[in-house]
Amino acid sequence: MKISKKLLAIILAVLMMVSMISVAIVNVSALAGDKIYCRASFVPNCYMWKKGTEENNHAWPGVPMTKVSGETDVYEYTVPADKFDMVIFNGNGKTDDLPYPGANKLYDYATRTWSDYSTDPVPVINVSNEGGGFKGSVDVTITVTDADSAFYTINGGSQTAINGTVNLTLGADIAEGESVKLDISATNTYGTVTKSCTYKKRSTTGPATDGSTSDPVGGNYATNPNNGYGKRKTITVDGNKSDWESSMLIAQGVANDDPRVYAHWSMHEIAFDDYAMYAAWDDTNLYIMYEMANVQDVVAPGEDYPMTQGNLWINNIPVFMYIFTGNGNITHGETATGTLWASGNTFDAHADHIVAYSTNNSNGPFIYTADDEGILDPDDPELTIARASTGINIEWGNGKTLSGKLMGIPKAGTDNGRTPGDCVDGALTDFYTKGHNANMDMFYEMSIPLANLDITAADIENNGIGILKLSTFGTSGMDCLPYDMSMSDNAAKPYSADASTSMEKEDEDHLTVPMARIGKAFTPGAVTPTNPPKPTEAPVQPTDPPAPTQAPTEAPPAPSVLLGDADDDGIVSIFDVTWIQRHLSGVPLSVFNEAAADVDGDDSVTIFDATWIQRALVGVPIPYDIEVG
Repeated sequence: MKISKKLLAIILAVLMMVSMISVAIVNVSALAGDKIYCRASFVPNCYMWKKGTEENNHAWPGVPMTKVSGETDVYEYTVPADKFDMVIFNGNGKTDDLPYPGANKLYDYATRTWSDYSTDPVPVINVSNEGGGFKGSVDVTITVTDADSAFYTINGGSQTAINGTVNLTLGADIAEGESVKLDISATNTYGTVTKSCTYKKRSTTGPATDGSTSDPVGGNYATNPNNGYGKRKTITVDGNKSDWESSMLIAQGVANDDPRVYAHWSMHEIAFDDYAMYAAWDDTNLYIMYEMANVQDVVAPGEDYPMTQGNLWINNIPVFMYIFTGNGNITHGETATGTLWASGNTFDAHADHIVAYSTNNSNGPFIYTADDEGILDPDDPELTIARASTGINIEWGNGKTLSGKLMGIPKAGTDNGRTPGDCVDGALTDFYTKGHNANMDMFYEMSIPLANLDITAADIENNGIGILKLSTFGTSGMDCLPYDMSMSDNAAKPYSADASTSMEKEDEDHLTVPMARIGKAFTPGAVTPTNPPKPTEAPVQPTDPPAPTQAPTEAPPAPSVLLGDADDDGIVSIFDVTWIQRHLSGVPLSVFNEAAADVDGDDSVTIFDATWIQRALVGVPIPYDIEVG
């Protein structure tokens, strides 16, 4: 087939034009006053620079973008100068390096695509309260602007016209636990805008217990130290601690207590070492900040990998926030086939919302709730809020702790005398006085919309909520705030797939400690949870011996006590630890051998007796004669 020279010239000209157009689009330089847009479920930062230079619009992470009036998830930024041709959006992870596409372009953070953004004045709907829980009734103000017509419906009923502003009082006639739905629609020549808001009526009394079955660990650990429950304050989630205050502390941990330090051979791995957790809230968000330690430079400087790779945001490792609002179905971490994200972690405390994400924020965040049976189902959209809709913003940074101290035991390994539980009452040292580099320590801060936890600021302030944060190594728990002894119960045993690491990252952990409280301690007047916690199976008790046919001629010898056998079933097992924890929590027990439970012989049964049994069960030498079954 022959192609004429004229036709070939036309084809080449078209190809050159396409090439030129493509280059022109890729290499657009911004003009001062250009507007660029981003659709996101959080407040994004806009970082711009001139390719091949260090000229930028602002130091990393850039400038927080401004929400577009009338939009729920669109943010804008006005370009300050005529020179930038590259852009990154960040705030919940970050985008790739993006060529600047020109003015009035919209980047969708969820789909990672660009589109044109119209600035035509579509209708704007503002609602004073966009949903969540309420008590008694809820007042809502609807304001509509730039609309030719607008209306609202309640629970799908008849349409009522809106002319400017409407004030409504909703929910007074529904029962506690029921919901009312408000739908709004506004139209003009540029289009139609809709908004839906759901409000759920809550109990008028707050929760009186979080279902935990043991006391807080105590000692050097602390839950709500100094009666601190966080503080009402708006926090800018930007990887900077400047907004946080020491009065917001709700849980105190200990540095250098992660499972690695209780084995002879695990210090080549990265630390998952939770240190302290802080909380705040405002009318819109719950704010959490937690600090993590990496003291490898002091305790094991010869293993350099944990020092060079210690920033956890380079890893995709699961993290869980268990939250108890008192307003939803209770879960203990179970799914129909096991546990959430196959983590092997369960807990006695009640949780009705679980926030799950990874350390580098590439997986999640998600918000999980349970069905009426307390079962989690990540694939059920009615029980799971997916990443794009959670509205959660997560940032991180490095540096010294908010308290200015980093307290822990400055040694590692069984050959240095480290044993699980030694941080409870052991003498601690400030690692910063040992020359520790504070830039190895890191922190995370996050904002969680109250509406997606189904609560309001009034719920936090009037009743309080509970929270427990858990770090994992892909599966099992490694550290948590508040601290639970299950985080190190198998630390001294070898991992089945690699004897050079700790079994703690593969065992199944059941946490029993109370959650930290935010807002206030529990209020009097228990409420019945939406679904009760599943009872744990009690150990089988021995049957009573048959009565003798005649009285013995002399008194039988006093029965010997099997030290540690609190449930009196003839063996010492993990059930005895649970039995002591239940006894200390006031749970009625069918039998309790107080003499056997008093392992340390101080004439009282305390959480330390349970700890001695735990140590004996994992093979740690103790100064008491416990025969484990």
